[in-house]
Amino acid sequence: MPKKPSEEKLNTQIIVRVDDQTKKDFMNRVQTEGKSASEVIKAFIHSYLAQESRETPDLLRMQSELENLKHEFSQFQNEVMGKLIA
Repeated sequence: MPKKPSEEKLNTQIIVRVDDQTKKDFMNRVQTEGKSASEVIKAFIHSYLAQESRETPDLLRMQSELENLKHEFSQFQNEVMGKLIA
């Protein structure tokens, strides 16, 4: 049976560099909330991983669709102008 994440040994680190004031403010806030820095950071990581992946927009497809819309609009505009002139 696989171990639950909470049962696994935590032996990997992620090092993040921040300025002194940011660290001080962060540590003060987690302490005020009765939490540890690790607890807050791990909660953020789990929340981030739970979010659905954001796809990179397909710019070529979007450009093609825009060109089609321009063409359709131009045809519509020509029809309207033809009816106004008639």
